[in-house]
Amino acid sequence: MLAVAPHVAEHIPDAGVYFVDWAIQDLPADRAREVESAVNGRRCQNGWFPLESLDSIGSRGYWRGPLTYLARMTADDTTILQEWSTNGLGGDDESRIEATVNHLLCQQGHAAAATWAVAVRPKTYLDAALLGDRLAAAWEYNLGSIRSKDVAKSVRRWNR
Repeated sequence: MLAVAPHVAEHIPDAGVYFVDWAIQDLPADRAREVESAVNGRRCQNGWFPLESLDSIGSRGYWRGPLTYLARMTADDTTILQEWSTNGLGGDDESRIEATVNHLLCQQGHAAAATWAVAVRPKTYLDAALLGDRLAAAWEYNLGSIRSKDVAKSVRRWNR
């Protein structure tokens, strides 16, 4: 398990926290706790939210529960992290960095992948704040078309 660097973690939003804050806005307290529990139950040992935990969710239909929307929210994260971490590279170096960043994102979360990229490419001055802003903007965009009543409906159907 990769230790997340504090100077990186302070700039990278936690996908699970971001999603829970968004999803529970209009939910009753008991339903909100269910969503929070479902998200937190998928965290890895370092406390961050790994994307691999969403592999079995799927991305369409409220019948799969509210985590469907979390999968939709994070759909662009792999591309964003790979582009950020490989800026200025090409060829084999780019492929190796992309593969490792993708593996860490899936296994240990956004902050672990960013920590590794910053450590491996110290001369490039990768800006974690820029990455955090890009992730948050993509999440906001990907959640923009989802209505709060869709989330409420997905939680109700999820419990049947």
